[in-house]
Amino acid sequence: MNGNTPTRWITGRLITVTAAFALLVFAASCDSSSTTQQPKGTTTSAGGAGGSGGGGEEGGGKVGPCPNGTDFDKDGYGDGCANGPDCKDDDPSINPAALEICDNVDNNCNDMVDEGVQSECGNCSADCKGSDVGKDAPFPMPEDDTDIEADGVGLDENGDLILDKTNSNFNFAWIANTEGASGRGTLSKVDTVLVKEVARYLTVTCFGNPGYLLDVCLDVGGNEVQQANNKPSRTAVDFNFDVWVANRAFGGQPSTTKVANALEDCVDRNNNNKIDTSSDQNGDGVIEIDCDGDQKPDTLSTVCTNAKPPEFLGLDDECVLFTTNFAKTNEYGRTVCLDQGDLEGGSGNAWVGTNNRSGNNRFYKLNGSTGLIMGYVDMPSGIGPYGCVVDGDGILWTVGSHSGVTPNAGRGLTYFDTKNVTKKGPVLADNLSGGSHSYYGISLDPNGDLWLGGWETSNVYRYKPDRTNFDTLSQGTWTRVRTVEEGSVSHTAGIQADTRGWVWVASNSTGFILRVPQAIPDGDNSWAAAAALGGIHLDAALGGTMRGAGVDFAGHVWGISHDASQATRIDLDSKGDAVDLVNNVFSTPVGKNPYTYSDFTGFGLKNFTRPSGTYRMLLKGCDSKDTTWLWVKWSGKQPTGTKIGLRARSGPTPKELGSWVGQWTMSPATLSEAPGPVLPMPAKYLQIELELSTEEADKTPIVEDLEVLRDCSDSSSN
Repeated sequence: MNGNTPTRWITGRLITVTAAFALLVFAASCDSSSTTQQPKGTTTSAGGAGGSGGGGEEGGGKVGPCPNGTDFDKDGYGDGCANGPDCKDDDPSINPAALEICDNVDNNCNDMVDEGVQSECGNCSADCKGSDVGKDAPFPMPEDDTDIEADGVGLDENGDLILDKTNSNFNFAWIANTEGASGRGTLSKVDTVLVKEVARYLTVTCFGNPGYLLDVCLDVGGNEVQQANNKPSRTAVDFNFDVWVANRAFGGQPSTTKVANALEDCVDRNNNNKIDTSSDQNGDGVIEIDCDGDQKPDTLSTVCTNAKPPEFLGLDDECVLFTTNFAKTNEYGRTVCLDQGDLEGGSGNAWVGTNNRSGNNRFYKLNGSTGLIMGYVDMPSGIGPYGCVVDGDGILWTVGSHSGVTPNAGRGLTYFDTKNVTKKGPVLADNLSGGSHSYYGISLDPNGDLWLGGWETSNVYRYKPDRTNFDTLSQGTWTRVRTVEEGSVSHTAGIQADTRGWVWVASNSTGFILRVPQAIPDGDNSWAAAAALGGIHLDAALGGTMRGAGVDFAGHVWGISHDASQATRIDLDSKGDAVDLVNNVFSTPVGKNPYTYSDFTGFGLKNFTRPSGTYRMLLKGCDSKDTTWLWVKWSGKQPTGTKIGLRARSGPTPKELGSWVGQWTMSPATLSEAPGPVLPMPAKYLQIELELSTEEADKTPIVEDLEVLRDCSDSSSN
């Protein structure tokens, strides 16, 4: 990539930019005056110049082009002519020596039409144009062009696209609220930058099955959806930043529900040409669920006393995609986590676990796109899952209450391979402390080690698996960190590791957020040992009963207080230090009694389970003609365990784009073919999204060049 300062065309605008952020677009004109070639294997002989009716020189005298044969068009070719026959003897521009031009005619008599001279569009369009990005200049980033979005990707020293978590810009936390909405649980969507609640949803929907049209509320499998006492607790954010929420449903059937993050992934079910969904209509940072004061949750038809649209839509919300019932009555759905998916653009399959099943508890596997149950895996006897996480090798680890573990009854860690569920591990428990406690929250760190909170204990635990192979995973080492004086009980619960070397833990009884160093030695460690390595108690008046701890993509830590019904952000510097626990602590109310202590921002999934990132570009077509977008090509490097995939969508304006189509995982992506077609087509605008993903934290795919081909001719569909 050079350092010149060329003029570039970016999404239809002619601008001059530095080469560091230029977008090169070339135009290949395909008219008959510029795209010709000499047919392979032809020669020019006396009297045989293609397209010429004149003669040549032979024996010093002037002779005709074909003195001994029939040549009606006088081009030197015909029956009996020395140069050979003519395929069209009434047109001197057509003969075996003629140059092939792009005119839908066989000019050189070889039974092929326009061979070698068509445009890249496969026709003779002079309006066939290609856009080449990254070839002669670095890929543009959002700071250079507002039509570019980058999430978790950056540039290497060559200006090529690579995975780079520092650029991740997902700014939401998803908090499950146990109570609210006439006994039905809710889900709060919190802006992690503004620290405001921006939406709230019911944790069930009737929209996932056509039975709703018959006034019967059914899940995706055709079973009736429980609409009260759902008691949601755990959430899991997928690779598209959509969220799954698990409903414990005491006294009823547990379920899980998927909610879309982006409006383009919601569904206009009432066909009113817009998405009806929850939003903060008055801008106060809190969602009102009863705007008319009738003591009932609002719906789409509610008329608010403030003359604004309702902020909460209940069962009418079109971003609540579907609900899936699983297990049986009173088996309690206490955990949900997501696997890697297929690395082909899938959103990751959901795994939901029971906690109170008669006999062995069970994990159900749900399709990440449809919610349909794909199978299940039984846990060892006595394990009652409270949390789960899937690591970069596809191993699902789960923790919870357990009986019968020797020598330490009351706790257990176990695992299985999500890619081959016949491979299951034993029940593991630490051998570092006596007494009775259950593991509670669970998190991965950058090394693939497991960190556990402990209920009825003040301790934090680490398990380092031996990752030589699956059979050695159980041969790892345990670490205990005693966070308060021995004998005190504080119920450590939610837990999340970051990428700076810290683990953040919710201390439920004290209302603390604890910072524990990931580098602490194996074995039994006092709090003094942890403090010497940077361990601290963050007491910032966060509210009691701290159930959840999480990390957002800016690196700040969050605490979720059950009794205070609030979510709190503690701002940290680049080292993970809280520089001001008075002025840099921000809280927002959420729904009643939040009970979230899982990976509620998606930080763990995006960083440790399957590191991935996306790069989006909006392209504008021709100004005065319909634009047919034909294909997208890319080139780069894909080390083993990495993937590059592409999605696309189109529309008449940037705000009226259709649904995403794809992924294509092989270049080129022909937009009219499977997994397409991309519709509508022709279309004024095309948006493309590259996803870079890896199964190994030390490897990244690289995108070096991206080319998009479009045809603006009136005959582009031919």
